[in-house]
Amino acid sequence: MSIRTLDEQRAEIRDLSDAMFNEKAYDRIADGYAEDVVMHNVPQGEDVEGIEAFEEWVRANHEAFPDFHVDIEDVVVGEEKTVTQYVATGTHEGPIPWLDIEPTGKEVEFRGTTVHRMEDGKAVEAWWYYDRLEMLQQLGVVPEQPPA
Repeated sequence: MSIRTLDEQRAEIRDLSDAMFNEKAYDRIADGYAEDVVMHNVPQGEDVEGIEAFEEWVRANHEAFPDFHVDIEDVVVGEEKTVTQYVATGTHEGPIPWLDIEPTGKEVEFRGTTVHRMEDGKAVEAWWYYDRLEMLQQLGVVPEQPPA
């Protein structure tokens, strides 16, 4: 087993994110996620269990936002966890099943952070945090708050 440098690990995380979200290379998900991965969608209050369900979740994002794109801003690598900060963009052209929202045609841009718990080089658990309210306001389904 080779020991990867922190820079190599950061590059692998960026590459996997790019493949999954920007290139729609769903077959690459297994490169970084364990078969029994548990993904906690914290703002939504739900968990996705298993790599097949996680792949379906990624695909559903692309069905709702066909041009969904993730730009990684920062990656922090620790012994057992990684933290990734990102900006996601997309145009809402398909239904969002977990929110029961029909297509609005509106563009969204929101920031998020993902924490992965790693074992043997793969994520076994992930916590996805993003500003759900901001996204819903951009879609026009929740009114914007007036400035204070």
